[in-house]
Amino acid sequence: MTQKIYHLAYEEEDIQDHVLALHSNLEAYQIAFFLNQNASAKFKRINDIAMEDKDALFLMYEWENPLLDINTTLFSNKSISEKEQLDTNNNTLFNLPLRNEVSLFPKFKQVDFFIKSKDLETLKLLFKPLNSWKSTSMIYNVSAEKIKNRLNLIFD
Repeated sequence: MTQKIYHLAYEEEDIQDHVLALHSNLEAYQIAFFLNQNASAKFKRINDIAMEDKDALFLMYEWENPLLDINTTLFSNKSISEKEQLDTNNNTLFNLPLRNEVSLFPKFKQVDFFIKSKDLETLKLLFKPLNSWKSTSMIYNVSAEKIKNRLNLIFD
């Protein structure tokens, strides 16, 4: 008996993450709400990104489009934590809390939020209303090569 061997032609797609950088003084929920209202998106709050070693929490919103099998993520790049000063430091005039600002991507400290998707058309859809919105000071594409460790963008 001879067995037939069949070979399937399989080409793996190189699926690349596309990233938008967003500069705004708004909160993440305000940006998600704006996109839901003006770009027909459906961002929902999901588990935040926690960096326990730096005592930082980064807010995260996700928009799942099951018909097109596309996930788009909006996440903050900055986390600000405040701690009360101890009484041992009495050299200050005011009793202000100690502020610690941590960036998820230190190379992009000035960026407030990132929007990540594998579908470029989805980001183009979000770019138009964000670019015309007065509450965003700047929005631009970030190439995947500029983000040092792409594994940082995997949130699953």
